[in-house]
Amino acid sequence: MAPWEYLFIGFNSLNFAPIFQVTWMFALTMLAVTLFFYNFQGRRLRNYAVFLDLNEWLLWTSIGTFSLLLMYAVFGFDFLFVLPTMVGGAILFLWIRFIHFPPLIQAYEERLARQRYFQRSKTAHPEATIRKRPAANTKRRRR
Repeated sequence: MAPWEYLFIGFNSLNFAPIFQVTWMFALTMLAVTLFFYNFQGRRLRNYAVFLDLNEWLLWTSIGTFSLLLMYAVFGFDFLFVLPTMVGGAILFLWIRFIHFPPLIQAYEERLARQRYFQRSKTAHPEATIRKRPAANTKRRRR
């Protein structure tokens, strides 16, 4: 059988015995792990918008990729659909984590550093913490 002919046969345990079991078990496990970490990290990083966005992107990419792989395994789709989903999902994960979000995270960290610096510089002067007395009211009071 020619290598390209494998693309047009069903993805099941008979045709793809070495990778079928591993694929659906990995997809199911990673789906559960992703949901667990999304909930855990969501509570932990609720004040950091960029990291929440990163987790959201990873969550929806995981749900899309791993649920498609489970669906392909259950219904026996042709390998023509399985292979691009595996490769495309891996590329999307790498793009999200290493290309799209690092500049956003760096800009966010620089903004936080600037905020911390200005907060320290405001409180560094003793006069900044002392309340000034209100000016004496020169207007006449009504009786």
